[in-house]
Amino acid sequence: MNDVMARRAPATARVVAVTLLWITRTLFSLLVAYPVVFAITSTGLVSAPERDAVLFRPGALLLLELLRTASPALLAALKTSCLLWALSAVLGLVPLAAALDLLDGQRAEALGAQLTRGFRLFPRFLALSAITLLAQSALLLAASLLGAALAAALRGHDERLITLAPLSLFALAALGCAWLGALLDVARGALIQQDLAARSALFQALTILRESPRDVLLGCYPSVTGSAFFALCAAWFSMKIDLSQPTTRGVALAFVVHQAAVIASIALRARWLDGALRLAARAPSSRD
Repeated sequence: MNDVMARRAPATARVVAVTLLWITRTLFSLLVAYPVVFAITSTGLVSAPERDAVLFRPGALLLLELLRTASPALLAALKTSCLLWALSAVLGLVPLAAALDLLDGQRAEALGAQLTRGFRLFPRFLALSAITLLAQSALLLAASLLGAALAAALRGHDERLITLAPLSLFALAALGCAWLGALLDVARGALIQQDLAARSALFQALTILRESPRDVLLGCYPSVTGSAFFALCAAWFSMKIDLSQPTTRGVALAFVVHQAAVIASIALRARWLDGALRLAARAPSSRD
């Protein structure tokens, strides 16, 4: 078992996997953002030479005017973006499977062959993701119902307790959702390594969870907390950048800050996926 846990993906494989995930995430993000950008530009408020810099001026008068006059178009664009986001999340399983195959490193194949294998594994990855999403939705629904019941039971008590009790339940539910996501990644690792069916990969991940709960539940902690930290840092730095002036310097700096946070979070994600593969390698093969 120590040999299994000591095995790590080669540095080249990690770089290629991070690059693949970064490119696909960037392309999908552009696709999701396009309807909203198009709706904003179609209003004519950003057609001046300053472009969208006017929206970031102190007071945000033009931003409020944009929200007032173009709210129907923006709502329609947001609905389209939500649909594109869901489609991107589904299609993103293909490069994720290819990245896992790269990190596994058991086959010296070209990237095209690993993408082809990602397409072949796509239905099983989709089934695992659907099962996990249903479990996470049930967990959040249970937290919501328990929170409402708890708030009703505590009526007449301290207002702070009435507010904090449901929030604590939601925090526990969010933690449980993160643990379910970690279990999903271990199941994906088992599927990649042993070419299992989705059900067998899920059962194998549950077996690994029973045998090594600490490694599964805490292994994803650096990825989740690190990604949140980099996102907060990017938001803080972005607030310090003056985007109200029609210059490319501020836009370029904001782009660099944003992309640095994205790449750092993807690198942490790849590190955890490598760990999930090593956890999946602990269990014996159990093909259907």
